Amino acid sequence: MITATRYRATVEINRQAKLGAEIARAQTDISTGKRIQTASDDPIAAGRVAQIRLSQADQSTWQRNIETAKAVASQVDTTLGSVEDLLNRVKELTLAGISESVSPSDRQAIVDELNGVRTTLANLMTSTTPTGQALFPTDGVLEISVSATQRLPATDKRANIFEEVDLTAGTGSLDSVIQAAAAAIAISDPTARRAAANASLTDIDIATVHVTDTRSAQGVRAARLDSAADALVDSSALLEEERSSLEDSDVASTVMRLNAKTLALQAAQQAFAKVNRNTLFDFLS
Repeated sequence: MITATRYRATVEINRQAKLGAEIARAQTDISTGKRIQTASDDPIAAGRVAQIRLSQADQSTWQRNIETAKAVASQVDTTLGSVEDLLNRVKELTLAGISESVSPSDRQAIVDELNGVRTTLANLMTSTTPTGQALFPTDGVLEISVSATQRLPATDKRANIFEEVDLTAGTGSLDSVIQAAAAAIAISDPTARRAAANASLTDIDIATVHVTDTRSAQGVRAARLDSAADALVDSSALLEEERSSLEDSDVASTVMRLNAKTLALQAAQQAFAKVNRNTLFDFLS
């Protein structure tokens, strides 16, 4: 009889200990907001959550890449805008230099300014990104990974922008256009100067259109980067939603379960205490 009583007491103690552990686990789920504390809690869900974590880490890298690419694309657009401004100034100076009323010293000043524009153009052409890379690469288009399967260009090759321009006399560079304008204005003979300057004005217009078209193409690149960023935001939201559904605690139901188990434990403890107030003489009588 005593052995049986001890057995029942041990079973009841173990049952209460299990209830206590379940209550502690429910409290942990509530305080952490996570229902999966170890992989054994839900192996399938835990495996999927691990995969999602890896995907989210990759997406963080791609997000940084896109932000870097967008910054580069913006810098390229600003630089090309400066090149457009330079060509407009070259046209203004060339038109001013054609006039026969311009003195030789004034024409020399125009030539000097045009040569200064060439220096400025060279500086723009060799601009670098904040990380020290060439803004306009010489060996290939600067492409950046924005997903596991997609790489997008942030800029164009230097040659495509500054060097390979279809001019009236064949392919030339933006620098050669400005150089030709300076040479035209430096001609002393008014008739020869006008003829050379008019030819330069045609190439200046062609070069300006070329840069404008290049800048439009850069806008398309920037738009593709924006689209990639938007797609990444949508994908990140879906992954976060799936991870939350697998990993997060249902606080309301967990609180209800905690309250129920707490009441059950309290009742069991009270019943156990009442039953075990009997002494050995009570069992023998």
